[in-house]
Amino acid sequence: MKLFMSTKILTILLFAMFLLFSCSDTDDDIIIIDSGGSSEYFLNNQTNKRIIAIFQKSESLGLGIDTTDILEINTSKEVFQDFMIGVNPMPTDSFNEIKFFEADDLDNPILILSPIQNQDWTLKSQDLNDSGYGLSTFEFTITN
Repeated sequence: MKLFMSTKILTILLFAMFLLFSCSDTDDDIIIIDSGGSSEYFLNNQTNKRIIAIFQKSESLGLGIDTTDILEINTSKEVFQDFMIGVNPMPTDSFNEIKFFEADDLDNPILILSPIQNQDWTLKSQDLNDSGYGLSTFEFTITN
């Protein structure tokens, strides 16, 4: 009976040690937080025409094509949002090309931005957190 009790106690101790050592910190238990930034893109129509923009997203976003609703005369409208880990996206990170058309003539672009140039956009606001990442708001203004 004494042997049975000592074997039982030994088994419980071994099991407790197993639990203790198996619950130690490993690389699998480490939570990695990747900071990232986001951008909002606005198009400002300061022409005397109703405009539609068709844009091709950047290669990193799959080169997808998207279009805006009609941009009325003298209005600014958000047309796209982007988020990236480890960077605050700039227009060159988000767009490959943007074509502007009169709303009544989608066959003949009135302006083509290709390649996209960051300096063509106005940084309207930027709200960065302690990591240096956050929300940036960019606007491109099209005029006559």
